[in-house]
Amino acid sequence: MPSPKSDLIVRPALSSDLPALARLGAALARAHHDMDPDRFFVTPSLEEGYEWWLGKERGNRKAIVLAAVRRARGRERVVGYAYGRLEPRDWNTLREKCGVGIDLMVEPQARGRGIGGRLVAELLRRLAAKGAPRIVIQVAHRNRAAQRVFSHLGFRSTMLEMTMETGGLRKDEAPSTSSVARRRGSLSRSPRA
Repeated sequence: MPSPKSDLIVRPALSSDLPALARLGAALARAHHDMDPDRFFVTPSLEEGYEWWLGKERGNRKAIVLAAVRRARGRERVVGYAYGRLEPRDWNTLREKCGVGIDLMVEPQARGRGIGGRLVAELLRRLAAKGAPRIVIQVAHRNRAAQRVFSHLGFRSTMLEMTMETGGLRKDEAPSTSSVARRRGSLSRSPRA
C-alpha cells in the first residue's frame, strides 16, 4: 500500500488542472473576504476569473503555478495549488527583487498531511532557480494557522498591513483620533499612538 506522501505529486499545473485550481482560488478569495469584506473583494465570477488569470500566468516565464495532485486508481485529483512570481525591485514597498508567493490553498479535507509544505517547498525551489534571492509572502492577519505554518517553514514577519475605511470622513477632514473615535462611536475605543 502506498504511503500518503507517495501518492501525491507536486508538479507544474496543466491546462486540464485549471478548473480545479480556479475552484480552490475562488475558495481562497472567499475565505479572505469572510475575514474582512471591506479589504478583500469577491465577484460573482471568481472561478472564471481565476481560471483565466492562472491560465495566463502558466505562460508567464516569471510565474510558477503548481498543482498538488493525488493519484489513486489510475486517476488524478488536484487537492491544492501554489502560485508565485519573480518580481523586480519595488520602490513603493522598498522590496528588493524577490519571489512573491501569491496563493497557497489546500482542500480542507486534505489539510494536515504536509501538502501545503510540499507546495511551498517546490515553489521556493522553482523561484530560487529563477534567481529569487528571497521569497516574500502575505498572510491574512486573522489566518493564524497559515502564519504558524509559514513561520515553521522559516519565514519571518517583516511588515504588517493596516487598513482603515474612509467612508465616515468628510472630504475636508484628515483622519485624527477624534474623527476615528467619532466614526466608531466612542472616544474610549480610539487607538493609542
